[in-house]
Amino acid sequence: MLFRKIAGFGFIFLAGFLLMFTILSYSDWKYEDELVQHISAEVTTRCKSNDLSCLADTAMYYTHLMQNPMKNLFGNKTFTSPKTLFTHSSFSNFYFGKGACGAYASFYARLMARAGYRSKFVIMNGPGREGMHITIVLEQNNKLLLVDPFYGIVYRNANNEMVEIDTVAKYWNTYYAAQTPTGYTKLYNYQYGWKYTNWGKLGLVSKVIYRATAFFVGKEKTEKFSLRYYMIRLNHAIVLIGAGSFVLSLLIAFRLFRPEIRALREYFRNRKNYKYSSS
Repeated sequence: MLFRKIAGFGFIFLAGFLLMFTILSYSDWKYEDELVQHISAEVTTRCKSNDLSCLADTAMYYTHLMQNPMKNLFGNKTFTSPKTLFTHSSFSNFYFGKGACGAYASFYARLMARAGYRSKFVIMNGPGREGMHITIVLEQNNKLLLVDPFYGIVYRNANNEMVEIDTVAKYWNTYYAAQTPTGYTKLYNYQYGWKYTNWGKLGLVSKVIYRATAFFVGKEKTEKFSLRYYMIRLNHAIVLIGAGSFVLSLLIAFRLFRPEIRALREYFRNRKNYKYSSS
């Protein structure tokens, strides 16, 4: 009896915490979503023909317009707020100047998604190391067109057409390396391969998920799957998970207090019947 009541109060407390957390996450989500919506409207307004080449350039301009000041101002500062722990969406750099290439890529991918283009995150390998740098490929007509949001590069061929990642890698030394700006890290040369999801990042857990996914959908599709693309609106997912957890905690608490709830209902029913009989 005592244990049941303690557990019940514990779930009520948890439900209250989850409700507060969900409301705060919803506030962040709406703010981010509205901000992206307004910036995306600017991007599409400047590209009347909805041409991908124009959209890619314009989204790159606004990505740096929003991200650069925060990175320059706060990139080398230390933050201890819990927000830095829970916020790992496309707005990480916007909030506190952290995230570097991953934050730029996430913000850019989110703008392009609003414009109607899906993307994949490219996790670049280096000599003896994985995850050296993160770029983006935009999907169009089964092509994977390479852009580098952090360095502001939209790779193009001699005809000024956007090009696929395989082409950039193949002709890197003879053509595309020249498109990189001053300060570009030379090791980011696409010569050591890349992946679209870092399946080894979480150790055994992610490796198990990789094997299970490869078993059900095939190895090729699994290796081309970009998990990070589905995390660019992380606050949206957090809101849904938080709201679901709140409802579940509340239901468990009600179930634990079911005898007390039943007794309370019986008390009010009897009281109501007593008033009717007295009158």
